[in-house]
Amino acid sequence: MLMGVLLALSGCAEPDSKATLLDYQKRLIRVLQLENISVQAELPETLPRPSALNQPLPDIRMDLTDAWASRECGLDQLIGERNSGLGRVFQPSKQLNYELRLLARLQQCQQQPLSPALQQQVSGWLAQKQQSVQLAFNNMLLTDDTLRQQWHSSSKRLVPGQTNGFIDSTAALRSLINLKQLIETSAWQHAAEVDIEQSLAALYQHDFLAGLQNSLRFSAAWFIQVNPQLVTIAPTSLCPAGQNKPQLTILSTVFSKFFIAKVQAHLAELTRYYNESWPLIAKLYQHTPIYPALQQRYQQPAEQLQQQLLLHVQWWQQLNQVCPVNLTQSPA
Repeated sequence: MLMGVLLALSGCAEPDSKATLLDYQKRLIRVLQLENISVQAELPETLPRPSALNQPLPDIRMDLTDAWASRECGLDQLIGERNSGLGRVFQPSKQLNYELRLLARLQQCQQQPLSPALQQQVSGWLAQKQQSVQLAFNNMLLTDDTLRQQWHSSSKRLVPGQTNGFIDSTAALRSLINLKQLIETSAWQHAAEVDIEQSLAALYQHDFLAGLQNSLRFSAAWFIQVNPQLVTIAPTSLCPAGQNKPQLTILSTVFSKFFIAKVQAHLAELTRYYNESWPLIAKLYQHTPIYPALQQRYQQPAEQLQQQLLLHVQWWQQLNQVCPVNLTQSPA
């Protein structure tokens, strides 16, 4: 009984990008006698291991014996947090947040009426931490598990009409870009207030960017591998002497109900998602070691998809010009 329920539920799952294209391919094969090829998306290069990307932060010893500064500045609490057991195994995002809170606190302390010796000590710590906080930010970008999950290749793809997660995911990217800009302008108080964990939680919950890259890569691969078969069929061969063969009527249905209504509509969604997401990803990662790998996952397949889609549409346009199929008419 339980197995039957599970099978029923799985049968009701909405088709993703791959299933949508394969359904369209099946109909083209049936009408045009195309070869039934198994489309395979090429696997992207594996991301470097986190251990190869992580850069250790300089070990700055911070001992604070001035009781007034300890009480007024609250540095003792932050130093104690760092020296605790949890502090020694901070995750990259937690480490970055700690560094930002420490910088904000040091900046506040610097504005207090400290003794000359303590003022010099605090200024030295602030200068050292300012130099290393970019390392902490890069470590978070390159080694955080949630972010890397978005860039890994998987079988997850978007479903046509799926908008759930798009707004939250792009908002998370914008929040991280805002954090990057705050760090670049040394706005430590505001940077420390950015909720990094909330952004990462949104990306983890929806996994939208992972689905987007996999949909883009499979869609591009589909057109690259199917188009060569299609374009070898001369449209004139489908309507010799302008005759309206039954095959044309079926093709007209395939075009309107499957290519236009399903495939092209979904590809328009993917293009919109890419056009809004990729500039944000690029802004975050452009000068990092994994930027070429991200281009391979997003920019390259998106550009290939547009080029191949144009070739595909041109074949249909040629068919419409030489055969009486009336593809430009709205379907009944």
